Amino acid sequence: MDYDQYYRLRRGNIKAFRELYSTELRRMWFVCYHIAQNVSKAAPLLLSGWKKAMEQIVMKSPDVPKDSFTALVSTEFFKMASQGIESDEDYETLPIPSVSKKYASFIKGIQQLAYEERYIYLLTTFGGLNTAAISALMGISFDEAKKRIVSISSKAQDTPDIKKMEIRDSVYLSAQFKSPDGKSFEMIEIPPSLIAALEHDYMLMLRQQGKSPTLSNTRKEPKSMKTTAKPTQKTAVKKAGFKYTKPIVITAVILAAVIAAVIILPKLLHKASATRITTYQVEGITYGNVSTTISGSGTLKPVTQETLTSTYAGEIASVNFTVGDEVAEGDVLAVITSDNGDEEITAPCDGILIEFPVNSGTEVAAGGSVAMVMGKDGFTMGIAVDELNISSVALEQEVSFTIDAVDGDYTGSVTAISYNGSTSGGKTAYQITATVDYVEGVYPGMSASAEIVIEDSGDGLLVPVDAVGTSGDDNYVYLAPSGAELGTSYEEGEIDLNDLTKVTVETGMSDGSYMMIESDELAEGDLIVITHITSTLTGSGNEGEGGGFGGMGGFPGGMDFGDFDFENFDPSQFPQGGGGFPGMGN
Repeated sequence: MDYDQYYRLRRGNIKAFRELYSTELRRMWFVCYHIAQNVSKAAPLLLSGWKKAMEQIVMKSPDVPKDSFTALVSTEFFKMASQGIESDEDYETLPIPSVSKKYASFIKGIQQLAYEERYIYLLTTFGGLNTAAISALMGISFDEAKKRIVSISSKAQDTPDIKKMEIRDSVYLSAQFKSPDGKSFEMIEIPPSLIAALEHDYMLMLRQQGKSPTLSNTRKEPKSMKTTAKPTQKTAVKKAGFKYTKPIVITAVILAAVIAAVIILPKLLHKASATRITTYQVEGITYGNVSTTISGSGTLKPVTQETLTSTYAGEIASVNFTVGDEVAEGDVLAVITSDNGDEEITAPCDGILIEFPVNSGTEVAAGGSVAMVMGKDGFTMGIAVDELNISSVALEQEVSFTIDAVDGDYTGSVTAISYNGSTSGGKTAYQITATVDYVEGVYPGMSASAEIVIEDSGDGLLVPVDAVGTSGDDNYVYLAPSGAELGTSYEEGEIDLNDLTKVTVETGMSDGSYMMIESDELAEGDLIVITHITSTLTGSGNEGEGGGFGGMGGFPGGMDFGDFDFENFDPSQFPQGGGGFPGMGN
């Protein structure tokens, strides 16, 4: 768990917020759906539980929580699930989150569990809750909680599909599915309405704390800022040429894992507490500006696109173009011979022929499609704007476009604003239309991103958001020690903040990554110190015994076997029974 991320979230760093949902949201959406087994209940569960977890980070004082976000949000899910979940019809049409078909047997195992068993299984397997957490939440003894978890785990894996699998395959897939890297959930699509609702709640929390929420972590490059890429340090590993046979090697590995997992790790982790590690990074004050933006993504539609049809049934006598050809208004694309004579199909505008499903001799019905022409007068894209920001958008406002399929940045404008909002989950959004000129090589349906600057700071001194500390009503930065160089890192104990010069600053606009400051004592190029706080272990809600369910035959929940070769493995070497090794938590 990274304390630094919590502090950035508390300061309103949108980059930290988006990093959080990019790593957590797919897995949590899966968990919520399978707890509720209904999207109209899953969505309120996700939004409410996530919001309560965020409130602990953003709105509680004086310190941030000691547990990982996974454990925070899973605890809230547990409380809500045990109290009952109300459905919200606004979310009835959301797509069901689905994982790879290779995990179908394990999904069946989840679905056969009773309601309480189901949310206990999901929140311990994928949600970071361990035996101690379940014991506390349910008000039962540790031993009773452990027995219940083992029983539920066994039941979840007691399906015909799993039973008929080879044990090695079952264990391997189970381990993959429960791997903490989240790769099993990469194919899950998160509905944009859920992301918008989460971001909306986060912005309101910040405003309630008197902080300016931002919608983008982008900024214009400072005029004099120079970026030096730092090489990534890698350690070369040479594969050893083992002479031992595979069964002996595998047995040794398993025995070592048994000793570590069953005897050593639970004792160590049970006694462990969250350990904060503080480091200090030297950064420079730069000169430039920041901006607050509204951003969105979607697919491009041509401003002009027309399907050409036949008036009468007949036969295509001739075609004069092929798909992809540029055409001019009035060009004869095809001629149709019918009982009513010859009919010419002509281009309605200058553009590109994007559909032409006929050839000479093709029979067409009356009103049948002959061709589709896309005009070269530009593309449009719809952008959903939160109710908190729609008042900052105006017609003809500049819009910056990036298009996935082509290089370059393009500039368009707002051409329409809908003031009839769409409400989902208590949040209202408004649709605007942005238009960009025609771009060579772009076709209907291509993906694009758009950004609208709604506030610009103007030029001034910039520092990373994390460099600014607060004491009462005062904001300050620390100057780097004498002799320090840009990019220098210090471990805890190498410098003492009390020995550094503390400069009070006036703070201005922030984009979530950088903040404007004013001070007569500071200038561009001055070096300052940024404090980074991380953690080597999670708190009591995440470490200890029983952090995950075991796979078949006693393998630990959450263990990732990677490319492990089971080719010559003897299943009898597996330790049998009992719910697996304790999980490691998050």
